[in-house]
Amino acid sequence: MSDNRKPIPRWRALLGVAIALMLVYAGFELGRLSAGYSVVSATIERIDLSGRNRALQDENRALQRRATTAEVGQRVDRQSQTDIQRMMSELQAETARQQQELQFYRGLAVRQFGSGTLRVQELRVRIEEERRYRVLITLVQAATRDTLASGTVTLTVTGRQGDAERVLTLAEIEPARRRELPFSLRFFQQIEVPVELPLDFVPDSLHVEYRLGRNAEPRRQSFDWRVEGRAETPPL
Repeated sequence: MSDNRKPIPRWRALLGVAIALMLVYAGFELGRLSAGYSVVSATIERIDLSGRNRALQDENRALQRRATTAEVGQRVDRQSQTDIQRMMSELQAETARQQQELQFYRGLAVRQFGSGTLRVQELRVRIEEERRYRVLITLVQAATRDTLASGTVTLTVTGRQGDAERVLTLAEIEPARRRELPFSLRFFQQIEVPVELPLDFVPDSLHVEYRLGRNAEPRRQSFDWRVEGRAETPPL
């Protein structure tokens, strides 16, 4: 006897397999759900954990940057402290060296000029404009101790005006008409004196007079009139 049953179509077989798989997965999920597990909850939890992980990573990187900055700051502080100590040592050594040189030159000055001596060490004349000059007077004091020397200084210029010899005082040739100039020094001081000579006056020499205090006896030193940078011309 022949079999009259028709074969089952392929698509129905595949559909049955798919339905069976879906039923199996649904049963699996139903079991996990009944046990307190949810795919949605697990997904949300993973997303939350991922966000927390990124936040922790960002905080960790921030802490690392702060630690690096603090370490660099400590190195800079240590380097700065080392530099400051080195500079202080160099300044102390330089101060000691200058003090030794000062004592040496002070001893030379004392041997040459005598202790406590105040004198004009140098006098220079510079031309500024026609008939206008600047006289530079350098006063020095040879002292074994740091004593302050204070007083006044003045000068006169000797020369010829026409056929007559003439002496010009500081008040006659200084623009402010001052009779004397103050000084105060421990070792040396340069005093600048602007002067303006008459047109027909031919200077010959300078005489500097200085005194310590008001009542001391004045001292006097004389110098030839020589202008810096100008060649000497013989008198006519």
